[in-house]
Amino acid sequence: MRFILATLIIFAVLCAGCVKPPDGTGTAGGSGGTTAGAGGDQPAELPAEYRWPLHADAPTLDPIQITDTVSDTVAKRIFSTLVKFATDGTVINDLAEDWWISEDGLEYHFKLREGVTFHNGEPLTAHDVAYSYTRLVDSEQPTKRHSLMTYVNGAMEFYAGEVDQVRGIIVEDDHNIVLTLSGPYAPFIQVLCMANFCVVPESVVEDDPEGFGAHPIGSGPFMFDSWERGERITLVANPDYFKGAPKLERVTFMVFEDEKTRFENFKAGALEHCDIPPSQIQEVRGDPALNALVQGEPAMDMYCYGFNCEQPPFKDNTALRRALNYAVDKQNIIDNIWGGLVSLQQTFVPEGMFYFWDDSPGYPYDPEKAAQLLEQAGYPGGEGLEELVLNIDTPLTNKLVAQAVQEDLRQIGVTVRIEVTDWGSFLPKVYAGESLFFQNTWLGDYPDPDTWLYQLLHSDNFGELGNITRWGNSQFDRLVGMAQVEQDQARRAELYLNAEKLAYDEAPWLMLFWKNSATLVQPYVRGLEIARMDRTPQLNNAPLEQVWFEEP
Repeated sequence: MRFILATLIIFAVLCAGCVKPPDGTGTAGGSGGTTAGAGGDQPAELPAEYRWPLHADAPTLDPIQITDTVSDTVAKRIFSTLVKFATDGTVINDLAEDWWISEDGLEYHFKLREGVTFHNGEPLTAHDVAYSYTRLVDSEQPTKRHSLMTYVNGAMEFYAGEVDQVRGIIVEDDHNIVLTLSGPYAPFIQVLCMANFCVVPESVVEDDPEGFGAHPIGSGPFMFDSWERGERITLVANPDYFKGAPKLERVTFMVFEDEKTRFENFKAGALEHCDIPPSQIQEVRGDPALNALVQGEPAMDMYCYGFNCEQPPFKDNTALRRALNYAVDKQNIIDNIWGGLVSLQQTFVPEGMFYFWDDSPGYPYDPEKAAQLLEQAGYPGGEGLEELVLNIDTPLTNKLVAQAVQEDLRQIGVTVRIEVTDWGSFLPKVYAGESLFFQNTWLGDYPDPDTWLYQLLHSDNFGELGNITRWGNSQFDRLVGMAQVEQDQARRAELYLNAEKLAYDEAPWLMLFWKNSATLVQPYVRGLEIARMDRTPQLNNAPLEQVWFEEP
């Protein structure tokens, strides 16, 4: 029954998307400079710009306000950070020419490159770094990311208005800055790679703090050019970029909410890369020309459902949460909706870091056990359990997954109604705790277990800070807190394992799958590196400044 349902839905999806009509804006038949795309004849000429697909518009390009992958991927091309991630997840220099950490883990010294300028020609100095970091805890410019500064000496006192400056941010001169922490925090150097720590020009932001996110100025490889809301964001090469001018002259981030439309535009030669819609996986695999264009690997990109653990029926009802986990046939979703391009989720922390719970039992498909747990939860055969509203956002694949889950839960007597809203409407409802059962996705901010266990499950972070399930466990919090300050990785791994087992036992999530960064890339695109920390089609960490076009 589940296979038949998925097949019928996929057939319907095949007709849902189409190439946008010629409009002179770089879509199929427009000014992109191509006459045919992947799977057919090669382009008559190389495109004049890199056309980069996004599934939604960016809410903002102000670094301190960024909480989503769409804004993140655009901002990372405009701005620079002191340090950044290489494609293998290691931390490398960016604005910092050199950096070192004291033996006690409390002092972080950074020596900035000389001669770096912002896009408006102003010099970038350590004072701009200090200003950018202070903004994260400035109550006059409130941000959802202030907790990233928790460990910086005096940051929370400044945030509370108790002091007039952050004493842990010390500018020694124009090219040297020291950050001091109130206690050791092992992932701190990785946290500094996040887009929220991008360096902004103080003079420009102070002229228009509220408008800066719509007209950003940074020091990165590309400069902001224009923004047509809901349509496209255009950047142009920064000829004075401190690592050398990019090889691409122009990049346009184009909004295509429908995944099939992105796919058809790619095939027509109107996009340089795109994600693979699950409904088109068989087409891609069956077409040697298309299949040869697939790049990517398993990613640190989670897709599951969250339970609101502060509200009934999920509050204080671990048996119910576990029952729903056992009731869902995840392998059916993986095979028949995603065509094997995702992998089974059995842990809260993905592979690819120094710690991974490799023998976790997960929640295998077991309807009988699910029924037993449902009775234990007080709802035998689903009796007495009110209809559950499952909130998801608009991509068609999300609907397919939701319908498969809906059918599996119906089999044990649980009624689910699917409510689909756009991302802008979905997020506020979930953040506010107004949704009981909802889509829960996360792309790791940095390759450390902390971004999963602390950000998503610690009781410090209820709501918009990351813990949208509002699950809390004091013993879990204590273990994760100990791991944050522990310098020995083996001991950190032990602490994380004990914490993760607690979360597993209480099941705040309905575990589903880890996504793959599998991406179709045009044959003339060179230098595009896709890593485990990338989500397609955003490809947040791919170094765009290294990309160029060349006839295949």
